[in-house]
Amino acid sequence: MTTPREYSDVEYVFEPHSPVMPDLRKYVGALWQRRQFMVALADADLRAARARTRLGDIWSVLDPLFMAVIYFFLFTVLRGGARAAFLPILIGDIFLFSLTASALTEGGSAIKRSKSLMLNSTFPRALLPLTTVYKAYRKFVLMALVLVVIFPLVGGQVGPGLFVLPLLFVIQLVMNVGIALLVCTFVTLNPDASNLMAYVSRVLFFATPLIYPVSLLPPGAKLLVGWQPLFGLFSGYQAILSGGVPSPSSVIHAALWAAALFAIGARVFLRRERKFAIDL
Repeated sequence: MTTPREYSDVEYVFEPHSPVMPDLRKYVGALWQRRQFMVALADADLRAARARTRLGDIWSVLDPLFMAVIYFFLFTVLRGGARAAFLPILIGDIFLFSLTASALTEGGSAIKRSKSLMLNSTFPRALLPLTTVYKAYRKFVLMALVLVVIFPLVGGQVGPGLFVLPLLFVIQLVMNVGIALLVCTFVTLNPDASNLMAYVSRVLFFATPLIYPVSLLPPGAKLLVGWQPLFGLFSGYQAILSGGVPSPSSVIHAALWAAALFAIGARVFLRRERKFAIDL
């Protein structure tokens, strides 16, 4: 005698992938409802990183600080006529670039690193790259505190451009979110893309005015690298860190790139996120 089967009122709906944009209002609302989940994910990652080393968060400051000193030595001392005034600008540039580098690398691999979570939970997938951006800004807090302390000690100048700094910081945040969403989609759907992003990050590092003053660029070189998204942003940062005011053209350049990357990254990600589980 067979026992009767038990039935539940749970319905399972399987839909084929369709590159259709979701309802943005509902999607953003779902993200906002899970903001505490995002904070918890970031906290867990940060705690795990601290547990692996004795110095913990200090490494996030020592690494870019060491890089700044090395590049200062290579690009100023070895060239002759070292410009000590450029050291505080160089430190600030590399600290700020670490935010975008994190969006490119960690943000790009956010879906692949959370494979088990992706396959066993239902939530807006944009939460994962957004968590990496949020985590990078959490780590930047310590860098900012260190920069505030050492900036005047190494000859840094403060000018009226300091009032424009929050605007550039917000522009970079919007840009980083767009980059993380766009690169995350590319890396998830292409097996070799994660290796490629390491090279893209290096190219951007040298194509962005970080380790050299914008004023030293010849017109031809400036025309060659001036088109890329980070050029206007870090030209503005350099002006502020040198005690000046960024030009309106550099701020507009950065704002337009930020808006474009955010719009493109969000659209590409949202149209393809339902396909991610198939490619993991």
